Parts: sequence; structure tokens; C-alpha cells
Amino acid sequence: MAHTLWNAWPPSAAVTDWLGIGQAGLDSAEREADGAAQIGLLINLGMAARSANRLDEGLRSLTKALDLCRGSGNRLDEAHALNLIGLVHLRARRLEPAAECFEAAAALFRAEDNPRWAASALSNAGSTHRDAGRLAEASAAAEAALTAHRELDNHQSVGNALRLLAAVRLEEGDTDGARRAIEEAMEIALSLRNHRLEGFWSLTLGDIHRATGAHADALAAYQRSAMLHRRLGDRSREALAWRGAGQTYAAMGRAEEAADFHRQAAAVHDELGDTWELAVELDLLAVAVRGEDPAAARAHWERALTLIAPYTDLRAESVRVRVEAELAG
Repeated sequence: MAHTLWNAWPPSAAVTDWLGIGQAGLDSAEREADGAAQIGLLINLGMAARSANRLDEGLRSLTKALDLCRGSGNRLDEAHALNLIGLVHLRARRLEPAAECFEAAAALFRAEDNPRWAASALSNAGSTHRDAGRLAEASAAAEAALTAHRELDNHQSVGNALRLLAAVRLEEGDTDGARRAIEEAMEIALSLRNHRLEGFWSLTLGDIHRATGAHADALAAYQRSAMLHRRLGDRSREALAWRGAGQTYAAMGRAEEAADFHRQAAAVHDELGDTWELAVELDLLAVAVRGEDPAAARAHWERALTLIAPYTDLRAESVRVRVEAELAG
């Protein structure tokens, strides 16, 4: 019953409402020693917990599922579990473990003759490259995944690859290419009536509007994203929408309003224990307040520098160098 309800769960509904149902189903499957049901429910619980930003809980469920899959020789679900574990690591910015999981998942999917999911794992690997600042690798992975998903006529995954490609193109300075990609992605999200996709992809839409000076459109996109993520119970991504709003107000020269949004976002990231996003937010907050309160700005930068110390990827190094320069100035 719990597995059936998960498959029928509306994409616009908060997944936290299903977690209790899923746990009850898992308890029943364990009492009956139904290994297949346990695997399915553990995977579903891992997906739901990740969507609710309960990452440790999601990782525990997915690791149990992975162990059961390996013990029973269920290679397809093993690949699914690995792919989802990679997504948990990606969201927690554990980039090397994420990349390893996606590579292993893609290899298993190919061995099981499942090109659709192999392409999805490739797209996820592209997201890992992008987060690490490896734009050439991210672009290649996104383009390959997009081609594969178009051939398979898998609309949702086409949209996901387009969203990634839009983010990469924006960082490369190709705003026209970024706009084309995100507009097609948003059409897919709206046609599917999927609020989770619409909310997440609206973050990139807002970034593109902001980069091109369309500030009103950017604020509208971030507001929509924040509202949808609030409904879905995803506080981390709601805070990312607040970040985008803060950056937009900063671009408009409205530092006080920018600081308000960055403070709200920083408080959520701090509460969630998301050290990377908190460091990024504190850097932005420092920029917003330095004109009025240089001492507060310095304190924010000092804390940000401490928080990013464990991260060694190219993007983290770029933030570190910039913050160190601000503190030395």
C-alpha cells in the first residue's frame, strides 16, 4: 500500500506527508521478511527524505537498500540506489563520493541495458562537474545526456538536462543559449504540472533574468520558486530562492533589502547544517552590509572562510581567494 501511494503521490504535494506512511510500510515488510518490498520502500524513503532535505535520514535508507540489493543480486535496484546516494552526496556537496556513485550507477544501468537511467546518471554527473566548477566537463555531460533523453523521448529528463545546460551556458557567458535552454525546460515543467521541477528550474530562470538586467522578471521567478518550495517543504531550496532575490536587490543598488534576504537564507542554511551554502550566503551578506557596517561584513567573511576550509574544488577555491582578498583589503 505504501509503495502504491508513493507512485501515485502528486508532484505538487509535500513528500514529508508520505514519510510516516512509508515507514509503516517498511516496518510491515521487515516483519514479513519481504526483501523486495523492503528495497522498494527504502529507496522511496530515501528519495522522500532527500526531497525534504533530511539528508542523513535519506542516506541511511538508501545505504540499507544498497546492501539488500547487493545481497540479493538485484543489480537494477542497486544502480537506482547508487544514483540516489549520489544525489544525496551532491546536495550535501560531497562531490567526489557523488561522482563515484554516478559513475558506478551509469555502468550498472548500461550493463542492465537501461539507457534511460544511464543517461540520467550521466546528467547527474554533469551537475557534479558544474558544482565543482568544471564547466567543460559539465557541458559535455549535459549535452550527451540531452541527446540521449531526446532520443528516448523522456520529457522530464530532457528538461533536467536543459536546466543543467542553461546553468552552464550562463556561467560561460552565453546568456542567449542559457535563455533558450531554460525556456524549453520551463515549458516541460509546466506541461507536466510538476511543481517540484518548476520550483527548482525557476531558480535558474531567475539567475538568467538577473544576469541580463531583467530584475522584475528575476524577482518574480525567485518568488515563485520560494513559494513552491515552501509548499513542498524544501527549506533549503526556498532559501536559495531568497538568495536569488537578495542578489537581485543588490544588483538594483538596494543593499538593505538584499541584506534582509541574505540574512533569512543564512539562518535557514545554518539551521540545516549546510556549511557550503551558509558560507556562500555569508559572503553575499558581507558584500551587502559592508557599506553600512564594515565590522559586521568582516565577521561574516571570517566565518565564511572557516566554513569553506574543508572544500577543495575549483569553485570553493575561487570563493576562498575572493574572501581572503576582502579580508586583506
